Amino acid sequence: MSGSDIPSEGGQDPAVDPMADWGAAGVAMGQGDIDSLFGGPEGPAEPEAPRRGLEALVGGAVSYEKLPMLDIAVDRLARLMTSSSRKFTADNADVVIDRARPVRVGAFLDTITLPALIGIIRIEEWDGYCLAALDSRLIGSLVDILLGGRRNALQPIEGRPYTAIERTFVEKFVSVVTHDLSKAFEAVSPASFRLERFEITPSYALITKPTAAALTFRAEITMEGRGGYIDFLLPYASLEPVRDLLSQEVLGKKQGGDTIWRSHLAEELPRASVGLTAVIEQRTVPFSEIAAWQPGSVLVLDRRQEDPIDVHCEGLMVCRAVIATKDDRVVLRVEECVIEKGWPGDAPAAQDG
Repeated sequence: MSGSDIPSEGGQDPAVDPMADWGAAGVAMGQGDIDSLFGGPEGPAEPEAPRRGLEALVGGAVSYEKLPMLDIAVDRLARLMTSSSRKFTADNADVVIDRARPVRVGAFLDTITLPALIGIIRIEEWDGYCLAALDSRLIGSLVDILLGGRRNALQPIEGRPYTAIERTFVEKFVSVVTHDLSKAFEAVSPASFRLERFEITPSYALITKPTAAALTFRAEITMEGRGGYIDFLLPYASLEPVRDLLSQEVLGKKQGGDTIWRSHLAEELPRASVGLTAVIEQRTVPFSEIAAWQPGSVLVLDRRQEDPIDVHCEGLMVCRAVIATKDDRVVLRVEECVIEKGWPGDAPAAQDG
């Protein structure tokens, strides 16, 4: 009897058994299969066109403006996430965040390893969006720890969509992270970060045009030897409302210098001498008329004596006044103050409690 005539175990012929090829080799999925499952790129990437001239020198570089206050907010976020992660998982968690670096939005989305959950986060006060991409290792670690599997080997999530329970756990964790983001940036400007939705396909998480410049930083989270990372993306368009505040070099920096200097300036300014100009009337006349003026010529103004005139200080109108006489001298009687009352050096009157 030849080997081909020996029946398989269970009495079925492998040639007709549809499950004969089902095994480790049949279910193994590579990164290409995962990308295909989650809508990633299919087939080899198209070769990039050669760059020439200035484009060859700078390539796809992103101009990076120094934002010292952003680095401070990121450092504060690392401390807040460490504390909140320990409370959320009831475990000894540690969070380390790298410095922010510039990137194109499209390039950032291309580097996301699938499967992943990408949180679309809205910044209410800034009227903008940011992204938080959680990798599969972090999601698996969170689910395993929250379900009590601390001593079990971590099972990677590969080749399948996330279940409803996994998405629920991740949503709760991201809500904690958005709260930490709001607290981290409140020293710069009030900002409410709110999770809107999750996406599993990077192309669906496009919050601005792919060529737009952005800043990204990665938060590495470790919990009992396991964990993962969150990649944050902040487009420059979202940071524009607070760009001046983020450019400050010192936390709490205010216009006008420190408190001592502002107090000194408020005391000295009221003693400064300034020049006043009373403009009775402005008109346009031909030069020939001006050239014909002689001693005794009369220029009739279109203004009565009781009409108010504008008084300027270094080009800024400060009040309106009328012409009057006192002790045979021409004076100006103030009728209306244009500048705000309450000089900065004047202390407000105490109010009875």
